Amino acid sequence: MHRVAPEKAVTQNSVLTHLMIDMYGVDFETLNDPTQIGDLLLEAASEASLHPLAEPAVYRYPGQGLTVFLPIRESHFAIHTYPEHGYASVDIVSCAVAEQAERARDFMVERLAAERVETQVVLRGFLTGIDARPEMVSS
Repeated sequence: MHRVAPEKAVTQNSVLTHLMIDMYGVDFETLNDPTQIGDLLLEAASEASLHPLAEPAVYRYPGQGLTVFLPIRESHFAIHTYPEHGYASVDIVSCAVAEQAERARDFMVERLAAERVETQVVLRGFLTGIDARPEMVSS
């Protein structure tokens, strides 16, 4: 079961923090530039002390718009841009402390100079009462 976290919530025994961020009023050229968006994800990871596993994977749609994915040791970042609407959809999924994901979000919001931002925080993987690390069976 996923739980939408109240504002300012802490991780509460969850495995993952999933930030779903909608940014509005972002510059067309920025949202359509694969280098800027890829660098943004790398810099956001660095700002939050998270660890990229590879360079960002970029898909450029015909005409305009991007999907950029960055795997990080702690999980991943993804951004989908709609330059014609000045809109970006961002997912930050991390098993690190929630504050690190929030630092990455705040960095992206500031760099993209979004006019309006909506964030949903979903805490995932509640393991209370479950043996999260079962013993390995050796033969």
